[in-house]
Amino acid sequence: MQKFLLEREQKIKEDWVLALDNLTNQIKQWLSEEEHKLIKINKIFIEKFEEHIGNYIAPMLVITKENAKVEIRPIGRFAIGAIGRVDMANNSRSHTFLFSNKKGWISLENRKPLNEDLFFKYLDDMLQN
Repeated sequence: MQKFLLEREQKIKEDWVLALDNLTNQIKQWLSEEEHKLIKINKIFIEKFEEHIGNYIAPMLVITKENAKVEIRPIGRFAIGAIGRVDMANNSRSHTFLFSNKKGWISLENRKPLNEDLFFKYLDDMLQN
């Protein structure tokens, strides 16, 4: 039984980190287009701990343009109504994205799928303020 629980915990962590990695890679792809060359993006890894799955290493993004900075930071694997949560934040505001196996990444504010247009709407607003 203990072995089963450890394997299940490991699978939950691996699936969550894969979802985070896919999100960060998608955002990097969106930002790689020519019109966004003034934006710098750094993918870094942070150590996280969650009660039900223990320690793990998660990717996050730091996006900068001139003096503005926005972070795409994993908050946790367990979120009410979703599999996990990521926040897109600067010093004054944030937007929350929830992950679902069926719907993928969605915006908490409007329950719409996170797509390129929605991402840039949030990013442009955050980089200007």
